[in-house]
Amino acid sequence: MPNLTRLGLPGDERSWAALGFTVTGGRVRIGQVDCTVGATGWGFDEIRAGADELGVPYLDGEETGAATAHPNGVTIVDHVVYWVPELDSAVAELNAVLGIPPRRRFFPRGPEGPEMAFYRVGEPFIEVVSSGRASALVGAAFLTPDLDATVAAVRAAGGPVGDPKPAVQGGRIASVWRGHVNWGIAFMEPKRR
Repeated sequence: MPNLTRLGLPGDERSWAALGFTVTGGRVRIGQVDCTVGATGWGFDEIRAGADELGVPYLDGEETGAATAHPNGVTIVDHVVYWVPELDSAVAELNAVLGIPPRRRFFPRGPEGPEMAFYRVGEPFIEVVSSGRASALVGAAFLTPDLDATVAAVRAAGGPVGDPKPAVQGGRIASVWRGHVNWGIAFMEPKRR
């Protein structure tokens, strides 16, 4: 199974530090994903076909090593959001590149919402959203065991984060103001068992 091992994040070091991440030399390690600050893109530990047709810059390179503890308490990248113009074509392309089918494909917000497909790629999922727009990575959600502590740490670092609220998939979520790095960013706490 392919693993998402590299993720490009828009914005600059100061913007991500304001969200409570430890950024060093333009890089931040979140769980098993090595992130580079400054431009969006992604990379996997293995692919089965060229990734150019996915419409997202492909990041080559070696991972930096162990995960870093972050003041915001984030432990992993929960998922990345990948907008595509049309889901059937995108699923066929992702299947060819990743060598796996989606784990699930459905309308999570009901028949009026967009159809989505979900791929498990290591720790995170890729949330593929039929948007009618050009293919692009448009956001990410980060998992934390204590959302209240994360929100407090982000606010203490000067980051613009909203109050926690119930998440569609269960648990709770707090979103960052979209204009912060012009990308969708959320912190998620899993549903208590």
